[in-house]
Amino acid sequence: MDAIGQKQAVLNAVKNILGNSFASGETNVKEVLTSDQLNTLRDRIYEGAIDGSIAYNKDTSDTKAVRRYVNGMIDNHLRKSKELNGGNIYKPANTGAKRDATLKNLNRLLKNYEEGTDEYDQVSTAITNRHNELKTMRSTKKKDTVKSKVDTDIIPDELASIIE
Repeated sequence: MDAIGQKQAVLNAVKNILGNSFASGETNVKEVLTSDQLNTLRDRIYEGAIDGSIAYNKDTSDTKAVRRYVNGMIDNHLRKSKELNGGNIYKPANTGAKRDATLKNLNRLLKNYEEGTDEYDQVSTAITNRHNELKTMRSTKKKDTVKSKVDTDIIPDELASIIE
């Protein structure tokens, strides 16, 4: 028996659990599923991964690891798949924060405040400022790499002076 793909397995299980109240590409499943239904969904996908009916190319002996993987995989599909998220285009919440510790911490801080409060506005402004700083740093870095690639001894003096 061939294993079905993970996305298709989640889609099939959601259809089975929600029945007629599910319309692919129209229903935002995260908003409709109850916690009991979500647990049922997770159990079904977990069991399918363990028994091999759902594609899972890792060792199934560590059941806790399989359970963690399945929970994350389901959450990803519910968030990103247009069939399951009401047809919405997925946009990551915090872009750019992965590499910049300041931006990462500012985004964490922002989550502690309600939108519309002074604190929220202050942190939001700081995030915008940090984005601009990073953008400036990246453009300056690009200019520096262009300067370093030009041999100013070879080009005419009037052009060499504009580089510096």
